[in-house]
Amino acid sequence: FGPRYQPRASRTTAQPVPSGTGAMVTFSRVALALAMAGARGAAAIEAQCPGSIDVAGHGPVQITAAKWNTPGIGAGDVLTVGGGVHPKMWGRAYFADTCTESSYEQTRYTAMKLLGKRLVYTTDVSHGGCGCNAAMYLVSMPQNPYASECEDFYCDANSVCGPNCAEIDIQEANRFAWHSTLHKSWDGSGVSAGYGGWVHNNNNYDFGPKDYGPGAGCINTDLPFQVSTAFPVGQDGRLTAMEVTLTQEGKDCSLHMPINSYEADPGFELLTKALEEGMTPVVSYWKSEQMLWLDGPGVGLGPCQQDGVQCGAAPSFYNFVMEDL
Repeated sequence: FGPRYQPRASRTTAQPVPSGTGAMVTFSRVALALAMAGARGAAAIEAQCPGSIDVAGHGPVQITAAKWNTPGIGAGDVLTVGGGVHPKMWGRAYFADTCTESSYEQTRYTAMKLLGKRLVYTTDVSHGGCGCNAAMYLVSMPQNPYASECEDFYCDANSVCGPNCAEIDIQEANRFAWHSTLHKSWDGSGVSAGYGGWVHNNNNYDFGPKDYGPGAGCINTDLPFQVSTAFPVGQDGRLTAMEVTLTQEGKDCSLHMPINSYEADPGFELLTKALEEGMTPVVSYWKSEQMLWLDGPGVGLGPCQQDGVQCGAAPSFYNFVMEDL
């Protein structure tokens, strides 16, 4: 299992920022000044609360857009169109029960309880080339008491904004590569399945370019496709695996990625607890010339030799369904 470089999840040595009374955060002048000086420029997103989408089996959720992609660097805009959510480059958004412009509160974020459940949605990654990452994942934001350097209580397993927490990457993908990864807190690499770069199981990919990619026979990434993620439990109520399955309308095949063991979390004790308490779905879109951990050749069979970061229009995530197993 090779090294992983992830600017979205780069480590920071700064300490988390306490939430303060009522766990409410508003934008600080210091952070605004840092964003104006940031390399990517944008000091303000168009809307922190761009709209809502429906998750069948759960109900409507408010989409809450991040102000900062990383500390001091402005995030991209996020759109809600046609019942879906579409993060533009550098955009990141959280599923929430309520949303209020110019403030963030961790108690507003949706604590989706997916243990023993399945989450299904449709995605379109057709505009993301090598070096692009269209991500849909779960993090323990409702349990995070720290406002963070991004001022929105965001946390993940690599301390992007300061706080660290459990992270389940259902999708990190572009039109050439796909990863699904489990991370307990403080395990930035985690254990991955899929195709491209570095994965678990001695880097044996679950499928290849004939199965997944532009014009591929099973999942043609020039078109939208469906993602189904199950979190089955054993008789003791503990998580036994994460099972990710990709399908596409009109195709009689599927790509299946089970992760049924995790050395850093024996018996999935920690991730069982995180799923029981409820995790917040997050979508994002970002790019890097050092994304070969996701889409590179790995030991020689991966799709991208270099990351050209030719990232087009925003990816799409829509038709969300939460159901019992």
